[in-house]
Amino acid sequence: MKIKYFLLFFLFLNDINAQDSLSEENYAVEPDRIAKEAVSKIVQYTGLTPNFIVVADNNVSTAIAYLKNNNRIIAYNPKFIEKLNDKTATNWAAVSVLAHEIGHHLSGHTLPKNSSPGNELIADKFSGFILFQMGATLKDAKTALSTIGHEMDTTKHPPKLARLAAIEEGWVEAQNLRNVNAYTPSENTPKECLTQFEYQCYFYGDDNVYLIDEKDNVIWYDNYGKPIIIGVKEKSTNPKYEWIYNYLDNYYGVDAKGNMWKETTYGSFFKVGEIKLLNKDKNE
Repeated sequence: MKIKYFLLFFLFLNDINAQDSLSEENYAVEPDRIAKEAVSKIVQYTGLTPNFIVVADNNVSTAIAYLKNNNRIIAYNPKFIEKLNDKTATNWAAVSVLAHEIGHHLSGHTLPKNSSPGNELIADKFSGFILFQMGATLKDAKTALSTIGHEMDTTKHPPKLARLAAIEEGWVEAQNLRNVNAYTPSENTPKECLTQFEYQCYFYGDDNVYLIDEKDNVIWYDNYGKPIIIGVKEKSTNPKYEWIYNYLDNYYGVDAKGNMWKETTYGSFFKVGEIKLLNKDKNE
């Protein structure tokens, strides 16, 4: 009889252990599914081809983006993802955290070995932007940081309020772009047709292109395609030059062949660039 009870007790313990093991497996599987599914959906909404490797790492406190053997890695702590979902009762929290890490990758923040508060805000803004695209409310986009933001803070992270503001900025920016054409009918007309440029200027060692319009303004287009006046074309009092390129009181003489010269305070001079004539008919 004692043997019978012992066997029953042994089977009972085995059953409990099996359930615990199954529970642990589910605990490990669920964060893995959530993380990989979230990254897949985020990348889908960027229009890029997925090339991120998502890995679980108990040595990571929350989530982190880094490069390894030229691979883009996103590592997450399974317990953190599980806790995040439990406390917020929504998958958006995990999506927000992982979108933040993808933002680091896409912004090139994983190339240097150090981080900065500015980089964190850029990644937060990306998170807010992409979460709107995915259908999240502003509250959804902020939920991770609002709920357990203290666990995501480091000395390299900006204050919580600044990070929430960055998320909101990205979310609102995406909202403002909804159903808005990139170009209005008037903008479809090339700007070159609206502004007549007479010269194209090149400086040796400088990849930028500078243009001079019919009003003698020196114009440079910034990274957003906006024209910035950075200098002027002036008449020359020196017979060696046809005219003067004036940039922030730095004067460059332009000769009849389109060569740009810089004179030193010692009277010597050297060639620094070239000018290309664009509107030939007007100057003939």
